[in-house]
Formats: sequence, C-alpha cells, structure tokens
Amino acid sequence: VNSKYSKVRQPAGPPRTEIVSVDGEEMPISLEAFLIAVGKKLELAGFGKDGLGEGWNFDRPEQYYLAMATNLAFGDKEDGSEKLPAADDDEMRIFREARRHHPKAVFDEAVWKAAVPADLWPSVVYLLNRGARAEPASKAVKGDKIGHTSKLRWHFFVEKVGKSKHSMTGERFSPLPLVEPVKDAAGNEVVDDGYDMTLITYKEVTGGQSRTISAPWIQSAVLPENFVMLNSIDARKRGLQDGDLVRIVSASNPDGKVDLGNGRTYEVVGKVRVAEGIRPGVVSASWSYGHWAYGSHDVEVDGQVVKGDPRRARGIVPNPAMRVDPALGDVTLTDPIGGSASFYDTRVRIEKV
Repeated sequence: VNSKYSKVRQPAGPPRTEIVSVDGEEMPISLEAFLIAVGKKLELAGFGKDGLGEGWNFDRPEQYYLAMATNLAFGDKEDGSEKLPAADDDEMRIFREARRHHPKAVFDEAVWKAAVPADLWPSVVYLLNRGARAEPASKAVKGDKIGHTSKLRWHFFVEKVGKSKHSMTGERFSPLPLVEPVKDAAGNEVVDDGYDMTLITYKEVTGGQSRTISAPWIQSAVLPENFVMLNSIDARKRGLQDGDLVRIVSASNPDGKVDLGNGRTYEVVGKVRVAEGIRPGVVSASWSYGHWAYGSHDVEVDGQVVKGDPRRARGIVPNPAMRVDPALGDVTLTDPIGGSASFYDTRVRIEKV
C-alpha cells in the first residue's frame, strides 16, 4: 500500500465476557476495565473526572479510544483543513443500525457522542462507518516516483556484519548483499538429489498463530483444515487433483512420519489444493493446523480422561518435513547471522497416498 492508511478496529459483536460495574459504570470485563478500576481506586491522575483533560472524563474504555478516533478524524493540520467530511443523516442512520445489536454496556450513542467534541462527532461517525482513514490514491505517486519515500538510511554495506566471523568456519561474513546456495551450519552446500520441489509455509488469515486452533468460531467455522498447495503444472505432472491425499517427504524425513511415542505416529499427509497462485516447483502448506497435541486427542490426567477435540488435528503441519541441518543433526536449517529458522529452503518430494 503506497498511500497512507490507518485502520480503526471496532466491536462487531458484544464480548463473550461478563458485564461488570466499575464505579457505577457497566462495561464488559477486560484489561481496560481492570486498569480503570485500579486507577480510580488508587486515585491516579488520568482516570475519572477530567482524566483525559479538562471536561473530558475517563470512566470507560471507549472514551479513550474515541479520543484517538477523533484525532484521526481531525487530521494532522491544526487549522482543521484535513478534517474528514461530516456524516449526513443517512450515514448517521447506518451508524446506529450497525450497532443496534449491542447492549448499552458496549454501545450507548449518548456516551460515545459525549466523548467527542460536538463539532467533530459527525466526522468521527464518518470515520467509524468506513473503519479506516485513507489518503487519496493520487498521493501514492509524485511524477514518476513513489509518493512516500523512506527517510531512513539504507545500509548496503554493513560494517558490523563484515567484522563478524562464522562461528564454525572462522570466515568473515560478507558486509555486502550476496546470493549463496543453501548451506548448513558448517558452511557446506546442502544438495538433496531426488527431491524436486521446494517446500515453503505461510500464515492463513484465520490462523496467525499455532494457538488459534483453539478458536473454533474462527478457524473451524471458516477454514477447518489447510491444504498442500500445488500449481496446476505440478499437479498434472503427478496426476493429482483437488482433494487427493499426498505425503511430503524430505532428505531428513524420507518416510514423512514422526514417532510421537506411546504407539502414536504423525504422518505429514494432507489434501491437495491446486492453485495458480503458487509458483511451479514449489509446494506450500500453512502452519497452525495438524496438531497432534494441544487438546486434539484424549489425555489421561490422574486417572481422569480429558476428551480431545479432533477438529484441532485436521489439516497438515509441514514442520516435520523441514530439512534438519546435516551438520548439527537436531535443528532445522538456520540463518548463520540472525539465527532465524529457514522455512523456505527445504527440498521435498510429494507422494500420492
């Protein structure tokens, strides 16, 4: 996005938590509610009457966030020349109707309106209706150049890196950018003959972290499982189509299996999804699916069985197929300078199950 863009998140539905009373104000229990309660109890500055400035109380979380929204609606110019347009009657109706399902503890128009200067309230509604403020797309460019250039220095020569040495080879790192083949921790090139595809991974929008599998209203309802993504060229070459089961194998895991102990085995197997959005020669599977723990199976604790949720085991996790560093033998390939794990340098083969 080459133009400036500021998002405003708003409650689409009331929180699932209970309603509490903080100094007579009813609101959903939350971190903000707790902080307001503690701040008032300790009589700290910045809470309660005139907490946000003379005439602007801080008794509820939305008063703080609406102050931020007001700043965004007003703009950066002190003369108000960047103030957003005022919402008309129809926009005001849309604003109210979009929030009619909220209890008063979440949305009370009178409370929201009182938290904003009267002359700016229509502009704040204009902002909230859109969920963001964006500058005109025309400002993305200036002539034949991008409109917003970086004000920071770009270091193509990094002296600190050039003075550092590889801990296993003793050689100095290059202070300049360079392209090298995939190497292990000892500096040896990793060549995996017979593995004709490159494995990569990514985050699904519904599964940004591994723990999001425990949010069934997000993950199970929208995208209950992930897939092994293949380009149509690779799929045709291997006689594969959507829904076929394939195993991902690599030089460090030629069986595509993991021994979990207690007689359990995880197999790196998933369903094919053919898509033109992935490059030929590349296979991809998102993370945060395919759990063999995390409540996906029954667990016995002190003689009591805690039932698992099999939905958490659906899909495939590509990590077990990631290349183990042959020089170390117990970790994945890593960047020798930053130490981060490499998720894009494993050569694999896919086998139809």
